[in-house]
Amino acid sequence: MEGKYYWKMFRGDPMRTGVSSSSLSKNPHFRWVLEIGPLIASPVADNDVVYASTITGRVFAIQIHQRQIKWHSNIGSPIVSTPLIQNNVLITATFDSWIRETKFLGKNLVLALDANTGEQIWKLETDGEVFSSPVIAQDLIIVGTMNKNLQAMDMFGNLKWTFKTQGEVWSSPSFNGDLIFAGSDDGYLYCLNMDGGLQWKTKLNGKIRSSSPCLSEDNPNMMFIGTQNGAMYCLNQLDGSVRWENQITKPISSSPATLKDRVFFAASDQKIYCFDCDTGMKAWEFMAGDRIWSSPAISIKDRTLFFGSLDSHIYGLDIETGRQTWKFPTMDMIDSSPCIANDMLFIGGRDGLLYAFGEHYRAP
Repeated sequence: MEGKYYWKMFRGDPMRTGVSSSSLSKNPHFRWVLEIGPLIASPVADNDVVYASTITGRVFAIQIHQRQIKWHSNIGSPIVSTPLIQNNVLITATFDSWIRETKFLGKNLVLALDANTGEQIWKLETDGEVFSSPVIAQDLIIVGTMNKNLQAMDMFGNLKWTFKTQGEVWSSPSFNGDLIFAGSDDGYLYCLNMDGGLQWKTKLNGKIRSSSPCLSEDNPNMMFIGTQNGAMYCLNQLDGSVRWENQITKPISSSPATLKDRVFFAASDQKIYCFDCDTGMKAWEFMAGDRIWSSPAISIKDRTLFFGSLDSHIYGLDIETGRQTWKFPTMDMIDSSPCIANDMLFIGGRDGLLYAFGEHYRAP
């Protein structure tokens, strides 16, 4: 698990657990808001700075405690992929035609920016648009593309290998220290080695769209992923065998989170579910006011699950019972996922605002 002051990539860590050791609160206090542009990509945080990328193609670095923009960089092409921070380098990628009937650069890029200054270090033209959020796997950056590929590049922007699937790769890859896992629209979950060689692939029921493989730290070799046909799976990381499958009614377009013996995920039936990791049996469910595309994040110390909904609210739920502990209204849909770091929660909205929450102020 990442340290409490970091959330350096989508879901917080390469295993995509969605878990933070930061202290927050079951009922966090609104601290500040900053207008930067509509967000689908999730914020990331490192060294008292939160980074956010917008559909309008801008990347912002915001000093958390000063509430000031440290720098911003105009990439010039829509960004919906959550960035990755590694060794003071921010890696981001573009989806040039995200805005309907509009093209910006006419190509798609993976870019590296200096996390301290925003200056561009390198850029690599990729073979397709990028919704998938990059993961760091040892010294490689792995990302999926709309051109049906998984691509690996080094920290200097050199393309190392490409692995071809039979469907668009919206899903964000995961890494367990040895193996890389990613889903595709072709319905397969793929496991690759560090050289891009196929270890195994397992056919699931439905497209694996924007749900990303969630690898358990507490249950070795367990992984969880959802499909567009509304199935949640638990698989074995070593051979791809299915441990259990539980079918619900609507697509699962967000990524699961897991802690100890529970897995938590959202679906387009407006519900958050909690399942037992061993059996796949439902422990509880909670219904929001609209679909949930935001991937839930867990504050482990506060035993609280946070997520956004297309009903324009941010929620907090008790992870044991599923009882709502907190609800905050925003101005538009929330499909960005929470970032929990520095004892604070950050989340962006289609309303163009980046929201920050933390502990209640205490008198000196």
